[in-house]
Amino acid sequence: MYDLVLLHAPSIYDFRKRVRDYGPVSDVIPSTPIFEMYPIGFVSILSELMPLGYRVKIENLAVEMLLDKNFDAEKKIKQIDSDIFSIDLHWLPHVHGALNIARIVKKYHPESAVMLGGLSSTYYHNEIINNYDFIDFILLGDTTEPFLPELIDSFQKKRGLENVPNLVWRENGKIRINKIQPPEDYINKVRLDYKYLIKQCVRSFSVKSALPYSDWIISPSGMTFIEKGCHHNCVICGGSKFAYEHSYFRKSVSYRSVENVVNDLLSIQENLGVPAFIIGDVHEAGQKYEEELLRKIKENGIDIPIMFEIFNPAPESFYSNLERNVSEYTMEISPESSDENVRAYAGRYYNNLGLEKTVEYAKKHGARKMDVFFSIGISHQTRETVLKDIEYMGKMYDRYGSWIHLFTSPIAPFVDPGSLAFELNEKYGYRIFARTLKEHYDLLENSRSWVDSLNYETFWLTRIDIGKLSLEAGYLIAKMKKEKNLPGSEINMDLIEQFMNNISHDGANPLPRNYIGPIIYDKEELVWSKNIKIKNMNCFFVNLYRNFLGAMKK
Repeated sequence: MYDLVLLHAPSIYDFRKRVRDYGPVSDVIPSTPIFEMYPIGFVSILSELMPLGYRVKIENLAVEMLLDKNFDAEKKIKQIDSDIFSIDLHWLPHVHGALNIARIVKKYHPESAVMLGGLSSTYYHNEIINNYDFIDFILLGDTTEPFLPELIDSFQKKRGLENVPNLVWRENGKIRINKIQPPEDYINKVRLDYKYLIKQCVRSFSVKSALPYSDWIISPSGMTFIEKGCHHNCVICGGSKFAYEHSYFRKSVSYRSVENVVNDLLSIQENLGVPAFIIGDVHEAGQKYEEELLRKIKENGIDIPIMFEIFNPAPESFYSNLERNVSEYTMEISPESSDENVRAYAGRYYNNLGLEKTVEYAKKHGARKMDVFFSIGISHQTRETVLKDIEYMGKMYDRYGSWIHLFTSPIAPFVDPGSLAFELNEKYGYRIFARTLKEHYDLLENSRSWVDSLNYETFWLTRIDIGKLSLEAGYLIAKMKKEKNLPGSEINMDLIEQFMNNISHDGANPLPRNYIGPIIYDKEELVWSKNIKIKNMNCFFVNLYRNFLGAMKK
């Protein structure tokens, strides 16, 4: 019997039974189009509750459904006993899976509480609590770990729930919303200690259920973060400054202490022995924070490879600081477009000279590689500007060869609720086809193609345009890589043409083999951790790598 079970649902609950064109919606992230990667909040919840003696378990149903065609999610849910089942509805592409899983949990466990958490469930909390009686609680906001002990204790002891901060619940049929605690107050209560993920695997004799994504055993990584909130207003982002202020109760960015971030990295090194990704722009946190964090990485003997992201071009001093203190590092940046005007309309206010300088500095100061991400579906973007992106990529490849990795991908399947593009769509040049949670659910339920599930188009590109252009760009990039003899050129060009053909028929003839996998990019190029030597050769997950690799791929 558990106190809390954390369930992660696939994007579309019954994806294995559907004939559907999933498209390139996940080509530039570690997961598949099923979006089986659970939020890192699952690990921070384990880290909060397990040291206090609570019985907690992660159950990644999406991964289990992907890796085992015979896995019965409903049967699994029926077998689990827990007082509270919590389902993440963080990003909206999980709405179909999350609601269906919640309904099944309530069917078999009517006395247990069913809870949702995450940004999307926060945004839609009124609609959810009013229309879905199989959901009992919603925890609001971007940081809920500190409230869980009080919630579990109050529910188990049948006390009133009015003292649990940020909780939406029902009392005698009446909907109640408890006092909201400002999230800026408790950022340093959040920690990511991966030994509790390992303890869960040992106690439950289960590995698959705890995997962060389906290919984790092949290309593993750990994550930490330096901040909650954002200084920027990127137009399509549901995690922007505008979105946090208007939808998620956050008025300012909160930075975690350097000590906490370093402890997370040590936990990744000691318990997983795999590369780490630091979420958030370390340089943007300020010179003092940057220098202290990088110095302590070196002083604490952290020598796993680390990926850093930057939101704006960083100066040479940042890269020289990285070179002095981090044994092996990679970089990523998302300029969205090579057209400076289109980039500005997306909320990125730097020029190509700044972008090229930051790439040059990274190369000069020993970055293992640099990933650069462009997008399709941006305001003021046309086919001509996308073709110019590909031309720009060619120049970057000519200059840096296989050291640099450049990607362009569609904004899919949804423009985020809470973003400027969603809330002020006319002003920013977007048409929005779904507003409510139910309307987004119906897009995933009724569409047969990733293109007709898009919740938006722009004044310059229709949904069909975005679909065709995304695949055309992928085709041209793969062709260019082949000509330049670069990694990623071995992508299946016939497959891209099949998907392009399908869009030409307006999605009426989905691909018969129900393909779920990369289309326009080879994951080998994207996943930087695969060929890196794991440092801690005695850690639990390395032994899994040795002994269970075959089983994971069955």
